[in-house]
Amino acid sequence: MSTKRLLAMLLVKNGFTKAAMFGPDGSVIQPSEALYKKNVLVLRGRFRPVTHVNVDMLLSSRRHFKKEKDVDRSKIVVLTELTLNDLSIGGGEIDEKDFLSRADLICSLGQTVMVSNYFEYYRLVDYLSKITKGRKIGIIMGIYALQKVFEEKTYENLRGGILESFGSLFGNNVKLYIYPALQRDGTEGLFTLKDFEAQLPEHQKDLFRYVMKNNKLEDVESANIENLNIISDNVLEMIRKGEAGWEEYVPNPVERAIKSHALFDYPGSKEKTAITA
Repeated sequence: MSTKRLLAMLLVKNGFTKAAMFGPDGSVIQPSEALYKKNVLVLRGRFRPVTHVNVDMLLSSRRHFKKEKDVDRSKIVVLTELTLNDLSIGGGEIDEKDFLSRADLICSLGQTVMVSNYFEYYRLVDYLSKITKGRKIGIIMGIYALQKVFEEKTYENLRGGILESFGSLFGNNVKLYIYPALQRDGTEGLFTLKDFEAQLPEHQKDLFRYVMKNNKLEDVESANIENLNIISDNVLEMIRKGEAGWEEYVPNPVERAIKSHALFDYPGSKEKTAITA
C-alpha cells in the first residue's frame, strides 16, 4: 500500500498529474471521482506532526461549512492537503519516508489526504472547481497565511496580478474560513479578521472590504484558543530530541504512531519505518 502512495506522489512530482489522493485507509483514489459534484473543505499544512491545532482547524471550520445554505451536508468531503513545496525538506529533494509518515499519520485520524502541485491557493481552487462543478468550496486558512495571500509579489507572474488571482480564489462558490492566531507583537489578545484590515497597505483596504462584504471571508469563532500556543516546529524538535511533554500537543493516535514507528527521528525505537496501511 505504501508503494502505491509513493508512486502516486511521484506522479505529481514529475508532472504526470497535478494532484493525488489517499483515502482514510491509505488507498489511492481518483480526485475526479471522489470530488465530483461534492462540497469540498480543504486544510493545507505541513503536518510535521499533526497537532491539536490542525485537528481543531478541521473540526471547527467544518461546523461553519455545514451551516452554509449552499452546502449539502450529505455531500461534504474534507481534505487535508500537502503541496510538493511543503514536502521538500529545507527546500531540497522530497524525503520519501517523511512523506509517507505524514500521509499515514493523517490517514490514521480518519482523514483524506491530497498531494498537489498547486503552490498558490487560487490554482488549487481552479482545479477543484472544475471537478466539483460549481459546488461550494471552503478553504481553511490561518490568519497569517491570509497575509501571504494579500502579498502582491506572489502574483508577479500574472498579467492581472493580485486582481486576477482573487477572481479565482474568491469565486462565486468559494469561501475562506480564517483561523485566529496569537498576536506576534507580544500584545495580548487574538489576531483575527477584525484586526486584519489595519495592517494592509492603503490601496488594498477597499479590496479587503469588498471580499468581506461579499461573505468570502469568515472568522472561525469556535476555535479552541487554548491550543494556539502549540507550534509544530517546536513539537517536532521535542520529538527528535526525545524531550518529555510533546505528547500533550498531539492527538493520541499520532502519539502512538510516532512512538511505535519512530517517526520524525523519534529516538525511542531502533527501527525507523513508515507506517503501512
